[in-house]
Amino acid sequence: MRSIKKINIFSRDKRKLMLSLYLFSFLFFSFTTYLNIPKLLNFSVISLKENVKKNNDINIQKISKINYKIFPTPRLSITNANFTVGEEILEVTDSDLEIVLNLSQILNFKKINYKKLVINKGSTKINLNNINQLVTIINNNNKKIVFRENNLIFFKKDASFFEIEDTSINIEQSKKKKELTLNGSFLNNKISIKFNNSLENKNNLILKIPKLDIATRIFFENNISGSVKGLFNLKVINNFLKFNFIKNDSLKLSEGFIRNKLISSALEGEITIKPNFFLKLDFEPTTLNMEKLLPLIQKTYFSGSTTNPFLIKKINGIFNFKSKIEGRITNKNGEVVFEEFKIGKDKSFSFSAKIVEFGSKGKVQFNLVKIIKYKKKTLKKIGITGLLQPSNSKIIFEKFSLDGIELSAKKTKEYEDEFKDKVIQDSLANIFKEEKINAYFKNLF
Repeated sequence: MRSIKKINIFSRDKRKLMLSLYLFSFLFFSFTTYLNIPKLLNFSVISLKENVKKNNDINIQKISKINYKIFPTPRLSITNANFTVGEEILEVTDSDLEIVLNLSQILNFKKINYKKLVINKGSTKINLNNINQLVTIINNNNKKIVFRENNLIFFKKDASFFEIEDTSINIEQSKKKKELTLNGSFLNNKISIKFNNSLENKNNLILKIPKLDIATRIFFENNISGSVKGLFNLKVINNFLKFNFIKNDSLKLSEGFIRNKLISSALEGEITIKPNFFLKLDFEPTTLNMEKLLPLIQKTYFSGSTTNPFLIKKINGIFNFKSKIEGRITNKNGEVVFEEFKIGKDKSFSFSAKIVEFGSKGKVQFNLVKIIKYKKKTLKKIGITGLLQPSNSKIIFEKFSLDGIELSAKKTKEYEDEFKDKVIQDSLANIFKEEKINAYFKNLF
């Protein structure tokens, strides 16, 4: 009996040993094969180019050498790669392109099957004229694509506008939506951008710069007609702007609202981009703090450093105001004109003006008409034509008329001096203090 038990024990041990040897041999063979795959593989360069074009809409200009990497997972590596994404929407230079292979298809030499692309370092340029085509890149992307430590440069007409450094970008898709996420550094501040596109052509873009307290959300969808409609929200510190929009040949705004410490106003209008940029906006303010707004305008456009206001010359348009104030501002090639403005509780002030020069020597030509009550039922019409010099809060009366009759130069100068002493005093913003200016006009008689 003992001999039989020994034989059985020996048989079991032998089977365990053989099983262990088989398992070890299989693992050894698998590991050896895994390590020696580079010697077995002979991937077609043409196949590689065709696959990345088909799956990620990437056009590789030149491949000098393809390296195989084992760790952390099998992948093909192309160093110092230059390529474009889409119809040259993105231009990537000096990047290392890694093609992470699908293990189940790794020995298929004729056709490269991969899980994702990883783009390491280098820089990516995008023309601001093509920014709207980013949706096309996401829609044409069938494989996950990842950017790491890449600098994203936005430019227009060969001039760099801004750059997001050290970006991490993921582009991937699911059955219900496709998504792009970006994290990086903008002017030494962390920035995050998230864009997703659903199968119903509904798109959502969210941008955040937490340190600067900036948050933006744009929701839009494409219609069969080719137009785009959506919603825009922007928050910058205590400034808030929102509006609905429809984009055809122009951008139409509706149900808009702007709010900050200086103004609270409804907003609607139209923005035309081609052939020339032109704004036509209607404002209906409920709050307009001119006492704070005017000093800001003085500093921005009439200080010593403001000799060529680039922004003013580029933003051509018509800006209509109604409700709290009524009037129109037109801007054409830097010529700013204020037309048919009516202000005050009873709209008793009407004025027009034209900015003839910016900077420290800047001047504003103006024409003011004021209707006041004199001796209960009698109305007096006062007209003043003159110049403002915003940089030093100086005002000059060129003409002063009463009920259409022009006063003498001496009397006009007296009224000018009195206006400086009793209204302007030490600040040009005082002309928007209605109590001060009403008291000035009533004391003239």
